[in-house]
Amino acid sequence: MALLMAACCVWCPVGVSAQSADGQAATAPSRTDESAVVKPAAVLDRVRDDRKAWTARLQRREARFQTKLDESKQRLAEAEALLARREAEGRRLENAFESNRIELDDKVQLLKDKIGALKELFGVFQQNASDLIGTFTVSPTSIQYPDRDLWLEGFANRMRDASEVSSADDIKVLWFEMQREITATSRIEQLRAPVADPDGKTSQRDLVRVGGFNLITNDPDPMYLLWRAGPQRIEEMVRPAEAPARASVDSYLSNDSGLATLAVDPTGGILLELLAEKPDTEERIEQGGLVGKMILALGALALVIAVLKLIDILIIGGRVHLQQRSPQQPSAGNPLGRILGVAQRNQHVDSETLALRLHEQLGRESTRVNFATVFLALIAAVAPLMGLLGTVVGMINTFQAITLYGTGDPQTMAGGISQALITTVLGLIVAVPAVLLHGLVAARGKAVVEVLKQQCVLLTGDQTEREHRQQEGAGT
Repeated sequence: MALLMAACCVWCPVGVSAQSADGQAATAPSRTDESAVVKPAAVLDRVRDDRKAWTARLQRREARFQTKLDESKQRLAEAEALLARREAEGRRLENAFESNRIELDDKVQLLKDKIGALKELFGVFQQNASDLIGTFTVSPTSIQYPDRDLWLEGFANRMRDASEVSSADDIKVLWFEMQREITATSRIEQLRAPVADPDGKTSQRDLVRVGGFNLITNDPDPMYLLWRAGPQRIEEMVRPAEAPARASVDSYLSNDSGLATLAVDPTGGILLELLAEKPDTEERIEQGGLVGKMILALGALALVIAVLKLIDILIIGGRVHLQQRSPQQPSAGNPLGRILGVAQRNQHVDSETLALRLHEQLGRESTRVNFATVFLALIAAVAPLMGLLGTVVGMINTFQAITLYGTGDPQTMAGGISQALITTVLGLIVAVPAVLLHGLVAARGKAVVEVLKQQCVLLTGDQTEREHRQQEGAGT
């Protein structure tokens, strides 16, 4: 139809006159172009051909659409059939599930009825298996018998769930593991196993397992080893045990007589670690802080003064005793010689003047003999006060730690408390010997001064006696 209308439009302007815009008819051109004229028969043929082409094209498109429609209908039918089969399968599975559930419930009830009073026995088995897991984990016998706790864990779970009846073989295995642990902990065995050092490096070493208590070795040095239950491995102690304990290990491992003694830790190494963590003397001093070091410095000073003063007094006392043997030959190198020299230089004065001059010289000699003794008394008095000062400082640090961190962690308060106690102890440790040394030095010095006093009294008495004789001679 569209082609027909187009053909008519083409044909009409050729043979019909057109009317102008002002209403007058315009005549056709006088000269006709024959090439521009289209014949009606040719137009009809063209329209007819185009119509046939369009009709064929439409028929092909309709055939394709029909083919796709048939395919879609076929797939829809197949999907509907598959859905029907799936729904039927689902209903069948639901019925099977329901029947299986009913059968399972019946079986469970039947199992419960058959188990009956065995539940208590299963509880006993579960309890024993759980206890053995903990025992095996912390026992050093796990070095030789690893992974035995895995079977016990599975057995305990089965007994807890009561999912099956325990067999005689399971009970025998449980009894065997208990008996093997008892036997192993009663033996002392040599073995070779990996040992981790404090840096985490592992190496194979020869060691001795002492029952279930301790592990010892002399490879490379005598020491106690620790069994770590968490990682299930042997480790060296971060801080080795004390020297006597290591000496007992060396003596035990090097003894070939068949009978030897060894210090064992029944806690499996806990006590050894606690003893090893005990601070030594140097660490105790560090805990005392600056005040503790000052107290020790005073103690060292008191010791030096006491030793030097004792030596000096002993030398002076020896010289005095030597001078007593030869009073007619006074020496200026000792106190008694100097006092005798004063007496000789004042032979012609009266006894009162001689007594005054001897007393003056005795005062000088007493000062020399007792020189620095007062420092010992001062240190003996100051040391406890400095210990008290350290106590106060330590308590201040403790309260500051409580203010900052609270009381949840005792280790935050341990430093201040340690300083308070250590400084008090150090103050007493210094004060008590200082008092004793002061008493000893003072007694020695007093003995020498008493000798000098006696000599002064004798010299004064001799001078008085000579004066009486002179007076009696003058009176007669």
